[in-house]
Amino acid sequence: MIDLFRIVLPFVLLLYFVVKGIKSPLFFLGIPFLMFMRESIFFMNIKLFIIPGKLGLILGFIWLVLLWILFSIIRIYKKPDKMYNTLPINALDYCIIGLMILTGIGLGTAIINYSLLAGVVKEFVNLFSLLAGFFIIKNWASYNKPEVLENFLLSLIIVNSIAAFLFILHQGLHFKIYLQEEYLKEIFNGQEVTRSMWFMPQFLFLSIAFSLIQMKKNPLFYSVLLTLNLIATIITYFRSFSIIAVCLFIIYSILIGIKKGRLWLAVRNILLYCLTGVIFFMVISKVFPTNTEYILNRFSEITNPQSAKGPNNLDIRFMMSRNVITNIEDNKIILGMGAVTENQTYWAILMKQALADMVWTGVIFRWGLVGTILFILLFIFSLFKAFNLFMKSEGVVSNLALLILLYLFSQIIESFIDWIFMSEHGFATGLWYFAILSLILGYKKNEIPPERDPIS
Repeated sequence: MIDLFRIVLPFVLLLYFVVKGIKSPLFFLGIPFLMFMRESIFFMNIKLFIIPGKLGLILGFIWLVLLWILFSIIRIYKKPDKMYNTLPINALDYCIIGLMILTGIGLGTAIINYSLLAGVVKEFVNLFSLLAGFFIIKNWASYNKPEVLENFLLSLIIVNSIAAFLFILHQGLHFKIYLQEEYLKEIFNGQEVTRSMWFMPQFLFLSIAFSLIQMKKNPLFYSVLLTLNLIATIITYFRSFSIIAVCLFIIYSILIGIKKGRLWLAVRNILLYCLTGVIFFMVISKVFPTNTEYILNRFSEITNPQSAKGPNNLDIRFMMSRNVITNIEDNKIILGMGAVTENQTYWAILMKQALADMVWTGVIFRWGLVGTILFILLFIFSLFKAFNLFMKSEGVVSNLALLILLYLFSQIIESFIDWIFMSEHGFATGLWYFAILSLILGYKKNEIPPERDPIS
C-alpha cells in the first residue's frame, strides 16, 4: 500500500498545480517548488522532472523558464491580464543586478585564469539561475491579485504540511515511509533514533509563520497545520530549528503589538504562547517520549560540552568556513572565485562541504567580499522594507509583508547552519521570498488601504 502511495502522491500534487494553473497560471510556478521538495513528497518518482547526473541540478531552472514561457503565451492569447504591480526597480533589485554582474565577471576570470574549464559553464548557469529566478518569479506573480498570491503560498504550505506528517510518521514513529538511508542512526535509551535531512520538509518555518498569521481565519485548520510543522521541527532534532520556531512566535507577538500600538498585548501573547508551548511539549513528550528526551539531551550538550559525543557543531562550521575563506587567492577575495569547480581548484570541494552547513561560506567563495556585502544589504533592505510595508498596509498585503518578514528572520538564523538559497537542487527558486517582497512593494496604491492614524 505504501509503495502505491509513493507513486500516486507526486502525481496528485502535480495534477493539482496543473489544473489550478490552467485557471490561474501562477500555480504553474508550483511545479519548480515541487521539484525542490523532491524526496519529501516523492517527486523524484516522476521521471519527467529527473535527469541523472550533474545536469539534473539545473533542471529546476530549465522547467522554471519553460513554464514561465508557457505562462507568457497563455497570457498573450487570453484576454490580457491587468498588471497589479508597477514593477518598480528598488533596492532589492539593484542588489540582485549587482550580483549578476559579479557572476558574469566570475565566469570571465575563470576562463582567463584556467586552461581546464570543465564544469565552469555549468556552474555559472547554476549561479546565474539563482539570480535570474528572482526576476522570473517577480514578473510571473505581478499579474495576480494579492489574494491569488496568498492562495498560491497556502498551497505550498499544505504540501509542506503533508511532507511534515510523513516525516513525523517516518522519523518520529519509525514507519518505513521513505526508502533513503538515514543520515545518522544511534541507540538512545535502548531505542533506535534516526536523523535525516534528505527527506525533511523544506518549508517548516514558512508554514509556521503562515499558520500563525492566518490563524484567525480558520482556527481549527491552521492549528492542525501549525501543530504538524511544529512537531516536524522537533523531530528533526536540530536544536537551532526549535530555537527558530520559538523566535518566530516571539517576533510575531512583538510585531503585532507594535502595529496595534499595545506592547502589553505582545507581552500577554508571549506569556500565552509560553504556557501553550509547555502544554504542547508535555503532550509531545507522552506521544514521543524517547524523541523528546533525545532533543532535550542535545540541548544539555550546549551547557555541558563534556556530555557531547563530538565537538560543538557550530565550532566545526566556523572552522571549516575559515579554512576555505583563508585559502581563497588574495586577488580573488574581493570579487570571489566565480564559477570554478573541483576541476580548477581543490578548495571548491571543501567549500561545498562547508556550504551545506553555512551559506556564507559559499557566498564569500563565489562572490567575494563585494558579493557578501550585497547579500547582507539584500537582507537589511528586505527587513526594513517588509516591516515598513507591514506597518503601513492592511489586509492581504500586510499579511504577505509580515509573512516575508518572519521568514527573513528564520533564514538569517538558518544561514549559519544550512545552505538555504544555495541548495544545489534549489537554485532556481532560492531567492523566491525576496522576489515576492520586491513584488508586493510595487503594488499600486489603490491595492493598499491608506495608512491609518495610529492614535485612532
